[in-house]
Amino acid sequence: MEVIDENRDRLLASTQPAEDIGRLYEAVIPKEYRQSLSQFRTPPDIGQLMRLWAGESDNTVVDPGMGAGVLSSPFHPDWRLSTDSARVIGIDQSQLALLMGSTALTLYGQPHELLETDFLNIPPSDLQQNLDGVVCNPPYTKGDALPDWYKERINTRLEMTTGLEISARSPLYTYFIYHSRAFLSPSDRAAFITPQSFLSNRYGESLKQFLLDNYAIKAFVQFNPESYCVFDNADTTALLTFLEAKPDSETGGETRFIRVDEKIESKTIRDAVENGEPGETEWGIINRVPQSELCPEKNWQALFDPVEIDTSHLPSLGTLLTIHRGPTTGEVNLFCLSQQEVDENNLDERHLSRIVRKPSQIDGYDYQEADWKAAREKGEEVWLLDPDQIPGVSNTIADFKQEFSKGARREAPEGSVIGDGYSAVREFLRDGVMEYGLSDTSTFSNRPYWYRPRRKDPTRVLVQNASRDQFKFILNETELRHTSACYGFYDITLSETELKALLAYLNSHVFEEVVREYKQTRDGGFDKIEPDQLEQVPAIDPPKMSGETVNTLAGLFDELRQTTRKNDECNPVLDRINVVLQQEL
Repeated sequence: MEVIDENRDRLLASTQPAEDIGRLYEAVIPKEYRQSLSQFRTPPDIGQLMRLWAGESDNTVVDPGMGAGVLSSPFHPDWRLSTDSARVIGIDQSQLALLMGSTALTLYGQPHELLETDFLNIPPSDLQQNLDGVVCNPPYTKGDALPDWYKERINTRLEMTTGLEISARSPLYTYFIYHSRAFLSPSDRAAFITPQSFLSNRYGESLKQFLLDNYAIKAFVQFNPESYCVFDNADTTALLTFLEAKPDSETGGETRFIRVDEKIESKTIRDAVENGEPGETEWGIINRVPQSELCPEKNWQALFDPVEIDTSHLPSLGTLLTIHRGPTTGEVNLFCLSQQEVDENNLDERHLSRIVRKPSQIDGYDYQEADWKAAREKGEEVWLLDPDQIPGVSNTIADFKQEFSKGARREAPEGSVIGDGYSAVREFLRDGVMEYGLSDTSTFSNRPYWYRPRRKDPTRVLVQNASRDQFKFILNETELRHTSACYGFYDITLSETELKALLAYLNSHVFEEVVREYKQTRDGGFDKIEPDQLEQVPAIDPPKMSGETVNTLAGLFDELRQTTRKNDECNPVLDRINVVLQQEL
């Protein structure tokens, strides 16, 4: 009892009880549980910024996904300010969250009522008050982590109410944004804190169209994931969205894209949202774009730092070649093997193919036979299980599992040319299916034999599909295959010299700027780009360039890869590539 009394007295004496209760909630609920639900506590200064935007003194504000009440709480428990809302409606499915949120609001003296339910199940008619604003830090749960029945229900309902086709891959937070609009009248405001992924991902196209149709999008505030972490102990990006509901007939004016590179006062951000002039600031960048010029199919992440290089005269990369991801194995640990695993399982190399497992394992800008041998000696995964039809192994994994689960041991037919090799593969597959619990997924059922990944010819160029830094384009001088961990260039229409000139451009600082309009920054600061998006990126067109320029760039690419192999500094070579490209562009 003494401990409870001490905690109560500490909360009553605190000037920030909502923050203290939020920390208490984090202490009570295991971290892995909060992460599985994607629950992250809103920092109090950001909560104040959002609340100031959404509500005034005579307003009723709704806080879906209320949590510990950080978004709904006034600024100080000892007095009420003219900006404090008249009433707060807190909604959450968690009894514990509502209890803690109610405690914080009670300590503040904030009038409120609580609803223990799923916000997405509440029709506007169920709330008696006329709402004036929404402040929301919704759960960030990924779409594929939601139960199928639940996802289908909310997706179908919101498609009917919005008239849009909503991707089934949409995370849970997007549905909170869709549903919130039904509670607002023209000129009412809403503020959300979410990941920034919807600005660049395919599932975000319908949400961006929804925002364009229903709101004056006043501002997006991006906290630069490379330099500023908003959420403690959470590997996720943070984006503030400031909206004002509008009638269908009105346009939205201008939208500010604000990038914050370092911690600053919330008032500074508020001033930037309402009156910020475009350009660089001491703490970041402000860009203003007419809402009428925003296209939902475009990558809005790039608008936080617009590309200044003119690429309007350049063709897309896809006019010179095609880009494909490598084959999906279905279970990397079963199909991708080290030399030690090959030896331990007595696997015959006639049933294997050599692979480049990951481009991130390549230090330089090319890959040679010696590099594969070095990776094999280091114990890396350099082999892919790649047999032809195996006697005694069913063509479907379901039949195979049923046979060995009954204790059946089918032997290779008599007269098999390499019966012993097949026997070792069969045993390896039997043990692997049991160990990894493989099921008859589409990955396995769409192949002629479930145990042989789809074959694809070796690629001339390997590409990272994700990176924390710059994407790397690697010249493959081997006959090795690759897996879905990287992309490959195919149908190349360029000569060898022209291809090297193109690789000089693709690995340059110029391309690093250009590709920003097409890539997506994911949670944890990883940059991601899909093959079709990469094909859309503007590129130099070597066949239409002077022979001298092509030869110069090709020579610089050779120098770049040789410099890397010597472990020398690459920036001088990259600087010379940039000079040539700037003259060409």
